[in-house]
Amino acid sequence: MSVRVGCFSGFWGDSTFGAAQLVKGGNLDYLVGDYLAEVTMGILARQRKTPKGGYVAEFVTTLEPLLSEIVTKKIKVVTNAGAMNPLGLKQAIEEVCKKAGLNVVVAAVVGDDLTDEFPKLLKAGKDVTPFDILGEEDDLPKRPMMSCNVYTGAFAVSEALAKGAQIVVTGRAVDSALVVGPLIKEFGWKAADFDLLAAGSVAGHIIECGCHATGGNFTDWEQSYSFGWDNVGYPIAEVKPDGTFVISKPPKTGGIVTTGTVCEQLVYEIHDPAAYILPDVIVDFTQVKVKQLTLPNLATGEGGSVLVTGAKGRPPTSTYKASVTYLGGFKMDAVLMIGGIDAKKKAFAVADGILTRTRRLFQERGYGDYSNVHLEALGAETSYGPNGRMDDSREVLLRIATTHSDKRALALLSKELSPSALSMAPGITGSASGRPKFVPYLMYRSCLINKSAVSLSVHIGTEQFLATDTWEQIKSIKVQPLAQPPQDPLVNFTVDPSVAKITVPLIKLCQGRSGDKGDCSNIGIICRHPQFYKVIGAELTEEKVAKYLSHLVNGQVKRYEVPGIYAYNFVCTSALGGGGLESLKMDRQGKCYAQQLLDFPVTIPRSLLYLAKL
Repeated sequence: MSVRVGCFSGFWGDSTFGAAQLVKGGNLDYLVGDYLAEVTMGILARQRKTPKGGYVAEFVTTLEPLLSEIVTKKIKVVTNAGAMNPLGLKQAIEEVCKKAGLNVVVAAVVGDDLTDEFPKLLKAGKDVTPFDILGEEDDLPKRPMMSCNVYTGAFAVSEALAKGAQIVVTGRAVDSALVVGPLIKEFGWKAADFDLLAAGSVAGHIIECGCHATGGNFTDWEQSYSFGWDNVGYPIAEVKPDGTFVISKPPKTGGIVTTGTVCEQLVYEIHDPAAYILPDVIVDFTQVKVKQLTLPNLATGEGGSVLVTGAKGRPPTSTYKASVTYLGGFKMDAVLMIGGIDAKKKAFAVADGILTRTRRLFQERGYGDYSNVHLEALGAETSYGPNGRMDDSREVLLRIATTHSDKRALALLSKELSPSALSMAPGITGSASGRPKFVPYLMYRSCLINKSAVSLSVHIGTEQFLATDTWEQIKSIKVQPLAQPPQDPLVNFTVDPSVAKITVPLIKLCQGRSGDKGDCSNIGIICRHPQFYKVIGAELTEEKVAKYLSHLVNGQVKRYEVPGIYAYNFVCTSALGGGGLESLKMDRQGKCYAQQLLDFPVTIPRSLLYLAKL
């Protein structure tokens, strides 16, 4: 027996064709869609005040034309598109099903939204604790709060399915819970089955970002592109009761599934790979193994498949992580194209002129200064800092990103951009799509909230019931130390220091992927061959990475080992200008940080060069 789960959405904004591809060609038992991220919750928090706001309405329009086929094929659907308003989404789906003449049981998991309760919990002072990474705590600003949601687990989802729900919508369920919930229901996994829950969580983690597992955002992108991106395949995890699973995609679709595509997603945004904390389990990724079962083949339409084993789990913590958003004023992005000789130099001179002028006008009007300003010359590699090579670029986009407590100030800035074309440097043209507009500036923070302060419930049809408190079932279980794995002879490969050496870019020896968690960047580096592991470990130290990325990272750099897949994971704190929701950087989620690090020069024995990508 096995269960096939396909993921059609990796974020709110993913392609609308993924669901149809999986329903029609995926031979699925479950269809899941992950829509939520820190940025998404902030956007939806602004919409939650209306009855039909606060959820991802796009989910309904994506599902509607597929409902009949989903019902006929007995595919069940799980999504966190409910976001800030899961009951509103439940009602919208029920209306669409009724209109189509379909009798579909829809359930909503609620209780993650603590927006009303959070101020009381803070005042009481016993259920809220700071969230920290490497000892750096998130502060909770004294600003108007927009929302507070805890990241919930998989057991409420499984209970909804066990009660007969065919479609389950949640609020801020953790991404992997959308996959683990169905597995709990189908296989009867219990709250204390930590290794099984960990394995299911790894399966969910791999497919939760959609095409990240099938050749999207892949270091060796040309290999993926050669199989086509116009109909890129969305990922499927076929899971067995023992937790082992195979990653694949529908036949005759684009992209690829290889150990490389799977490993890049394995290390994506996991922080400490030995202690990836989820609501239902703490996952240890360090001894996960991957094995290529079938290779991609353009002639036959085979997309490739990869077996994943080896996840281990420990009891979860007594707290939920909470996502809290605040209103921090207003922000605006402005862009001007500047061409010609010394384009970069001209761009920053123009920015100085505009900012100095507007600051003078602000003072005259009593608006006060900007809260934050961030400048970039896109096309001149300003994001690379001292590692950039394009100071002589003859074409750049000047990007001026600002925040202010008074929207009148940003309205004035908007009017003072275009005049620079007549009064400042030569070669200024175009201001994107007219005068830029300011928007509310939202801030994101995390904290921990005791599970005892949260009560989840399931609304199914016209009924509702409290979800089982699985924490009460397992909180007395003592944590057992994880068994040490056997030594891998390839990992312990050593190099004679006297042999001839050669220096090459890291990308020749490794693949990489990066992402965000709050203001932290997570950079996963995977060796292309096991014999590179020790060499890369010696070359790519915390100190060297911190120095190389010093223009991006204002905090610490911590390196973790993932020997099962011959990888290293770097966690960089205070690295994103506040994180995805708050940052003024263009790369506010650190998606390009791995690409920068892959240019890092490493010295290896010449005898290993034949194993590198040349």
